[in-house]
Amino acid sequence: MSLLLYPLAGLAVLALPGLLVQFAAGIRDKLWLAALTAPVSVGVYGLAGLASGIPGLSFGIPLALAVTLLLSAIVFGIAWFRRGRGEPAPVEQPDTSLLPALTGRWLLAAKIGAAVLVLGGIALALQQWHGGLGSWDTYPQEHDTIIHMVLVAYISDTGRAAPWDLLPIDVLTGQPVSFYPSGLPLPAALSGELTGGPITGFNVMNALITGPVFVLGSAALAAAVFRRLRAGSGWTALAGGAAALVAAGLYRPGVQLLHDGGIAPNAAAMSMAPGVIAALISVGGHRGWGPGSRWLRAVVLGIGVAGVFSVHPSVAATVGLSVVVFWIVEACTKRGRQILRGQWPVLLAAGVVAALASATTLLGSASQATRTGTWSPDIPPGRFGDALSTNLKLTYGGYFDPHGIFSQLSAGVLALAGVLVVLVLRRAWGVAAMWLFWLAIVVDFKVHPWSGIGSMVGSPFYKSYVRIQSHISLFIPVLAAIAVVFVTAGIIRLAGKPKNAAVFGCARRFAGPISVALLAAVLAGYVFYAAVPYEHRNAEVIASRYAKPEFTRVNDDDKRAAKFVEEHIKPGERLMNSANDGSTYAYVEDRVPVVNVVTLGSALEPVTYELLRSFRDYPTDPNIRKTVLSLNIGYVYVDSKAPTMGAGPGSPNSWYTAPTFELAPGLQNLDGLPGLSVAFQSGTVTVYKLDRSVLAAMPN
Repeated sequence: MSLLLYPLAGLAVLALPGLLVQFAAGIRDKLWLAALTAPVSVGVYGLAGLASGIPGLSFGIPLALAVTLLLSAIVFGIAWFRRGRGEPAPVEQPDTSLLPALTGRWLLAAKIGAAVLVLGGIALALQQWHGGLGSWDTYPQEHDTIIHMVLVAYISDTGRAAPWDLLPIDVLTGQPVSFYPSGLPLPAALSGELTGGPITGFNVMNALITGPVFVLGSAALAAAVFRRLRAGSGWTALAGGAAALVAAGLYRPGVQLLHDGGIAPNAAAMSMAPGVIAALISVGGHRGWGPGSRWLRAVVLGIGVAGVFSVHPSVAATVGLSVVVFWIVEACTKRGRQILRGQWPVLLAAGVVAALASATTLLGSASQATRTGTWSPDIPPGRFGDALSTNLKLTYGGYFDPHGIFSQLSAGVLALAGVLVVLVLRRAWGVAAMWLFWLAIVVDFKVHPWSGIGSMVGSPFYKSYVRIQSHISLFIPVLAAIAVVFVTAGIIRLAGKPKNAAVFGCARRFAGPISVALLAAVLAGYVFYAAVPYEHRNAEVIASRYAKPEFTRVNDDDKRAAKFVEEHIKPGERLMNSANDGSTYAYVEDRVPVVNVVTLGSALEPVTYELLRSFRDYPTDPNIRKTVLSLNIGYVYVDSKAPTMGAGPGSPNSWYTAPTFELAPGLQNLDGLPGLSVAFQSGTVTVYKLDRSVLAAMPN
């Protein structure tokens, strides 16, 4: 039952607030519903998180539902009292010089076909995650998910979800707090409340956002571009369906970012970016404040932008730079200037709403901005030819494919064909410009990682190549949709040019339906030749971190050890640990207070890394002994086979300088230390009991 029930519960968490707020605003536009439902839901949860900072209120399903209903009621009240006072937005007629007309039953068939394509894309995107996870409650093994899981568990356990409460360095006291974006942990905590706990909620949320939400956002972006081209509702829907099918199998952003480090917030934020961009370039509506009006759309859009920003603040660069490039290029055309003149007041209003809704996240992220910008690039300089070819071919690369053997060539070729179509049509310049901009940034960063515009733009992304590279894939689906739609329609139009043979006359008279049939055949070929194989390989990649992990951070030994500590630790005691092993899951699953939730300790709480460095010196170092006693440490958790992680420049105050990190120096060779005895052992995991009275009796 959990196979379907858990994703459905997660879907309710991701969809309900966004749909209610948009319906209350009178928005029925399927493009916006596809683009903004998830971002608006996350934005609403951000407001509920703020409300949890009020004494007596606790974050959970009741508070989230109350905030949703309150916000929906306010929006609906404004729309209701202002109904009938606005001017209807002008209806543009399709430009049949671009694509043949679709009318009557053929128009209906095109829309039904588009819906089937989108649903097929959603199914493919979700299947790769379920296949790779094996089970929704499979433990994540990657490094970054350590913090994410602690956050989800802390929110679920305490109900504290305000930005100033997250991330607590000490889960027992909640202080001090090191800001960490909470847009992903909030819905994950709610999903876990409905399903099997924090791990299940986190896995379900990752699968839904990097899968179906990315598919819907890509479909919305393609539809927004075709709407600007006045392609007609049938072709607009089909373009969205084609983009959804291509998006479903892409390796980036979601699969690679979660495979190469467990970079979940970045993966989720980038997966929602196409939908936000689609809404930004298609914002409109009639004047006034009535249902569906431009000003209510501005409110909804602002909440959605705030939601995505709360998932990972770097999305401001992802969306902001992309849209600025789009507008600059589109402003060079007469139609682009005409559209932008009507949009800019709404965009400005949406920006104000977003700034207000995300003010605390903005302040918190500003405090981290200098830290992210000081990271060193994670790649050496490469050759221009290799940098260009690997990104045009969509080579997998990364930890899964370090030698660049595999690629998603079919999707890459379709995207290049889409760029060629743009050049031939001399329209849709903006979407090609966004793709070209990020391609140039990625190639420049690959060639000159220490300098240049690529390095500068890469600063919000920790100068991480996989994070920067993922931007290219955001525009592959829409370019592929442009290619398949216009090329298939163009073939049929060319076939109808000769005037003699009856078959050519048929192609002229039924150009629209025949074009749709040819498009269906092309997309069917893509499904079997590319989309399904991509899904299989993505599932294989995901499995290497979940169902069949290549390395193990947490396993059954850790589960048994955590259960032992949970049964024996006394209230107020802490578990000394290194967060690089499975010990943090003692808190996630069993709420055992651990000393370290950050792998190399925290600069805000120096005792965390001092103990990682020198815990074993407590018999001879009175300062370490004093720290151990003040923290009331009752047990010590050691995994002698902790996985290797990159340390780089990441240790606070540079206490650890080696390039890689496994077992903390202070937790090595503990056997025989006074007051310390083995209390539990399973596999490579040992739990020691610490007799604090022995330490207290030692001379200072």
